Amino acid sequence: MTKGTIMTDHHTRGLTLEDVQTIIGRGILDEAFRKEFVNDPEEVVNRLGISLDQDGEAKKLLAAIGGVFAGETDLKSAMQDIKQAYEDTSDGVIRPRCA
Repeated sequence: MTKGTIMTDHHTRGLTLEDVQTIIGRGILDEAFRKEFVNDPEEVVNRLGISLDQDGEAKKLLAAIGGVFAGETDLKSAMQDIKQAYEDTSDGVIRPRCA
């Protein structure tokens, strides 16, 4: 019990590659989702079951994605920002998804 509690207290999950793909895909296809994401990205990902507690780098990643959704960033710049923010919030390894 104590061991599990300690792990829970110190472990927060950043965004995964699958989470990023879900957010971007949904934002491309669903205008209402995109608008909500631009207005309050943390609330939107919270509703998707993604926790951002104490994960500042993940918040930068959301801001980069939100800039694209809002039309504030050109796609080429945004891709670099999103990739850098993802690498900062992960171990830097982009793993392929297995089927």
